[in-house]
Amino acid sequence: MLRFKSLGSGSSGNATLVEAQSGANTTRLLIDCGIRLRDLEARLIEAGTCAEDLDAIFITHEHGDHIGCARSFVKRYSTPLWMSQGTWLAVSDEAWSSYQHLVNVARDGSAIELGNLQALPFTVPHDAREPLQLRCSDGNRHLGVVTDLGHASSHVVASLQGCHALLLEANH
Repeated sequence: MLRFKSLGSGSSGNATLVEAQSGANTTRLLIDCGIRLRDLEARLIEAGTCAEDLDAIFITHEHGDHIGCARSFVKRYSTPLWMSQGTWLAVSDEAWSSYQHLVNVARDGSAIELGNLQALPFTVPHDAREPLQLRCSDGNRHLGVVTDLGHASSHVVASLQGCHALLLEANH
């Protein structure tokens, strides 16, 4: 079963929880980490999980409303992070150096396997260094998650074909 819940959307911060469940096993991915840490922790609890249960965080791009508390979150919970090379280059600094071992580079078209969940990143037009969005699947159902989309390019449309659900966020 594939489930999702928006925990925050808009210029004040973005975060989406995606869960893939198979039997007693649940894989949890947080897409973006743009809201305050305290608020994110509370919203995860309201969604029926907690920060410690997350298997990974995927950062779509380097804007503050998407990456906001990622460093604080990783510092507290040691959760693996996924982001594009461009996003990493845009945010990496001395303060990130202690957590570099938790950062994984995501690439357009290269699937990320996380337990019961497959996340397939795809590039989108947006005013960021190398923005990626995701198509998530539990093997039976497909969810497209797209935030801050500049416009629907042919690559975006092709990447979202056959999705059972789309979560779209736009604040421009």
